[in-house]
Parts: sequence; C-alpha cells; structure tokens
Amino acid sequence: MKTLLVFILLQLADFGTTIAAISLGAEEKNPIVGHLMGLGLYAGLAAAKVIALGIGGLAAASGRYSGLRKANVAFAAIVLWNLGIVGRLMAV
Repeated sequence: MKTLLVFILLQLADFGTTIAAISLGAEEKNPIVGHLMGLGLYAGLAAAKVIALGIGGLAAASGRYSGLRKANVAFAAIVLWNLGIVGRLMAV
C-alpha cells in the first residue's frame, strides 16, 4: 500500500508543479496531456491525473507493484524536472 500512496502523492506533486511551471510561462511537453489541456489548464491536468490514478489503482489491485514502483521513479523524476523549470523561471 505504501507504493500506491507514493504514487498518489507523486500525482499530486506533478499536478502542482506543472501548474506552477505553466503559470510561469513553461509549456506542457507531453502531447497527451497537452491535448487534454484543450479542456482548460486545470480540467485537462485533472483529467490526466484521474486517468493516471485509475491506471495506478488497477495496477495495485492486480498486484503489479513492480510496475507501480517504476512509475513512481518516473514521476519522481518528472516532479524534480518541473521543480527545476520552476526554479529557472523564477530566477528570470
């Protein structure tokens, strides 16, 4: 269950850092998320996170924790990337 909790927290962190980066002038580079953002910034990101959480929940329910751990590593890297972008944009 810790793996799923970390996944959920990383989704929230990704949502927040993405909003922060975009409000400072960054662009969304993920084409799927970019397409969903046609619904609006918050709605598109929320839709992407609902999809991700659904996939993560299914992975946990089916016992695929190794895949969930790999996703956690990837999302941790994305959150760090976003934080770096926020830092650079705030320094300008």
